[in-house]
Amino acid sequence: MSDVSAALLYFLVPLALTIAVEALAGVCFRLSKEEQRALLRVNALTNPSLCLLLYFCRPLLPRGDAWAVVLLETAVVLGEWRLLKALCGTNRRYFPVSLACNAASFGAGLLLSLIRF
Repeated sequence: MSDVSAALLYFLVPLALTIAVEALAGVCFRLSKEEQRALLRVNALTNPSLCLLLYFCRPLLPRGDAWAVVLLETAVVLGEWRLLKALCGTNRRYFPVSLACNAASFGAGLLLSLIRF
């Protein structure tokens, strides 16, 4: 596999998984179509940004990157909460939505990373 293909997979697989899992979580929260579209746009911004930061930070973290992941995921939850609020208004409390969606997609990604194909 070429370096370009590997890099594309590094970014596209987590993005696809995030969109699928968080869309399902959005349905569980009964998000409207407008809110679902906003969630998709927000994920299209935050997920590649997170992956890019992790991609470049991993070599700098020789003893593991658990703390970096925790800090970056916390920043993503807070950022998505604020972006959803800005895009969709204040008629809903978006912090629990952001937290649950990100916990679900992080958990799904973690499970997939533990499966050995």
